[in-house]
Amino acid sequence: MSIGRNSVTSSLFKSFRFESFGVNVVVESDDAKLLSTARETVGDAFADSAQIFESLGDHPEHLFGITREAGRFVLYKNGTQCESGESERNFFNYLNSLLRLEVAEFAEDKVFLHAGSVEYNGRALLLPGTSGSGKSTLTAELVRNGARYYSDEYAVLNSDGLVEPFARKLSLDSGGENGPQNVSAEELGGRAGKDPIPVGMVLFTRFDENAEWTPEELTAGEAIMALIPNTLTMRKNPAFALKVLDLAAQRAIILKSPRGDAKTFAQFLLDFFDKNTKLAKMT
Repeated sequence: MSIGRNSVTSSLFKSFRFESFGVNVVVESDDAKLLSTARETVGDAFADSAQIFESLGDHPEHLFGITREAGRFVLYKNGTQCESGESERNFFNYLNSLLRLEVAEFAEDKVFLHAGSVEYNGRALLLPGTSGSGKSTLTAELVRNGARYYSDEYAVLNSDGLVEPFARKLSLDSGGENGPQNVSAEELGGRAGKDPIPVGMVLFTRFDENAEWTPEELTAGEAIMALIPNTLTMRKNPAFALKVLDLAAQRAIILKSPRGDAKTFAQFLLDFFDKNTKLAKMT
């Protein structure tokens, strides 16, 4: 019987189930230590946004198996091998990313965007971008400057187009050999948000050391088209995702501009955000 496919019925494997944003995932292993590390990985990946259960439920749609084979760590998804390697750290970092991606794609009544998000004076600032765009670095600096943390990798929108917290630890490049460091909002001197909030601004930006702040305003339609490549839920339920993106975009100021260093830009951006969202409320 292949690990990661219908093997939850086998006495050879131990398993647990977690639920996050309406998605139920079973993780199993024939190695108790690997399964324990997988539990810790779920905690790191989802923070307070996941619950772990011992009961497995019926016919899990999302089943991951982890094992060791010939000295390598091997990961199966629904019975198909999808990763292997000798580094335990890299293996579980990959599992962390893959579990979050699975939940993001199949979340119930939520839309997941590749975006950092913070709250300032009651409204959300979204920073869409893929890995490597600098969104986590800028998000961290915004939190250091008084914004409330909501997410660094995936911003979560509910069916009303409001941003919900997904405040797992920020993954920040340390510049060292050990890879990114996971840092909480509190360790940055800030706080994490708890309540759904409306979108005040969406800023498409990337770091450029020679950048000049020249914000170009986009229409809601242009914003939606730009957000589609960053929308994880689009493949499963495109009609719902487009509806939610439209709700969010219609209420927000949408801007595009390169930026300079995050440390010097963060406070300027918060002041700009505060001034312009207040003006938008008055019109």
